[in-house]
Amino acid sequence: MRKAEIDALVRAHQGRARPVAFFHVLRQPALEPDDHAFLSEHIEELGTSDLLRWRARCESGFSGPVIQQLARLAIRDPAHFQHEVLSVPRLELDEEEWIELSDLVRGKVPDAIYERVLARCRREPVQWDSGFMFTPKVYRGLPPLLDGDELDGLDAERPALRDLPVAKILAARRAGVLSLDDAALAALAMERARGSDEDWSVDIPHFPAPLKDAILEKARRTPRAGERANLLGWLEAHGVARAALMDIALGSIRAGGDAYAVLSWLARQLTTRAAWDRHGLETFSTLMSTRAFSEIGELVTLAWSEASQGGKEISRGFLEAIQVAFALVLLGMAREALTAGREGAAMAALSALACLDPPSRVSRAVHELRRIPGASADVAELIAVNERLVKHSDARDASLE
Repeated sequence: MRKAEIDALVRAHQGRARPVAFFHVLRQPALEPDDHAFLSEHIEELGTSDLLRWRARCESGFSGPVIQQLARLAIRDPAHFQHEVLSVPRLELDEEEWIELSDLVRGKVPDAIYERVLARCRREPVQWDSGFMFTPKVYRGLPPLLDGDELDGLDAERPALRDLPVAKILAARRAGVLSLDDAALAALAMERARGSDEDWSVDIPHFPAPLKDAILEKARRTPRAGERANLLGWLEAHGVARAALMDIALGSIRAGGDAYAVLSWLARQLTTRAAWDRHGLETFSTLMSTRAFSEIGELVTLAWSEASQGGKEISRGFLEAIQVAFALVLLGMAREALTAGREGAAMAALSALACLDPPSRVSRAVHELRRIPGASADVAELIAVNERLVKHSDARDASLE
């Protein structure tokens, strides 16, 4: 990156250098002189992982500042150095770098740590125990429907229907001790959906198809996000259109409902590129508007897991569609902020956009930000950063990170 671009990103992050290093500079596969100068200037703000990422991008013979800072960290906090550096699987430094590090820490760290550094000053590769690496598994999520129990102990003396929850009415009907036709049952269920506080979650698998409209109404009205997720699962299984169900799920989040409870259900709706193209923008917009930032990361992870069920290979287009949806949300936020004169918010959105790898088809939307009057030099610089990144991107380097 050029110094002007880096400086604009620092201002976008309110003067904090570490986020710029982590999210922008060190995401590049190769570093330019201005990148190295920036990292050297702010080396005290970098964490151990930042230093190791910097080292991986240094040309041979130019890692001196990194090794010297690692030595300072070892002297300052030996336990942290042991955990974050010496215990990192497959950490590879050149022999000359280990020798330099051992010289810098000799007599200044506990003997046990110095001996571990000294042991690396050999050309023989370190022998790793087999099976030391964690192998992630596919998270299958909770089933959409919860099992419930039938009503036990039915007899001929039943209380009035108005005193019975719908689940018990259905159990009595199945047991043959209550005669109620489908139309009457549907009317009763609709009345309960609109006016009662019953929780249908546990017994929803036993609800018959004629109650579809009542369940749809209940899904819209319930204050319980967990119940809504179960009702959505039933409705999905009974052929209700995905768009209608997405409207219910996202509408509840916009109204202040718990987003986390419906994440698994949402993820199952977003397992194809077409689904992301159609619903991704609205989904991300809803989550961003309610500041559900951690839920965004989990949603993408769950959707990826669902899409790869059964060993299916994830297409590049799937990840590209996710990147496009998120990029368009950030561009919309930047456009809105610039129009309202909120430069800080615009710079934050543009800085976040620079962390993505969307395909070049969003370049026009980036360029159109220049048409908004009143943009400062810093904003113009961030727009230029994104124009350059998007222009040369084909989303091949896109990742879930």
